[in-house]
Amino acid sequence: MDNVETAWKAFREFLAQPVDGLEAGLDSDADGFIVQWGRYSWHDQLPSLSFTRQLAVDVRETWTETDWYQPEIWQVSLDLVVPDASALADLDQLDIQDTGFDFSPPGPERDRAIGEADVHLITAATLAR
Repeated sequence: MDNVETAWKAFREFLAQPVDGLEAGLDSDADGFIVQWGRYSWHDQLPSLSFTRQLAVDVRETWTETDWYQPEIWQVSLDLVVPDASALADLDQLDIQDTGFDFSPPGPERDRAIGEADVHLITAATLAR
């Protein structure tokens, strides 16, 4: 699990970095993140963990539809897939499989949401040891 902790630390630093060119507005879901874990068909049902940052990119300058505008949604993800082991069976029993999207602005609100994700990851890491 040391690699997961290292990857999460790097992803946390990535979440703190400001991104230019996002959809404007305080209530926009222009910059958010989600952490997900489980077994998925695209990973051959192996245990996996995904860190995703979602960005709503302002592409007004290239938009050709004059009556309706929608920003482009970009996702940057890091997927960790690990070999199956009997110690990971308890991960399947967790009540939740993701943190839910959080679009808190950078600063104290984002830090709180990241801290809540830390709790989920610590629980998963503890079960997997």
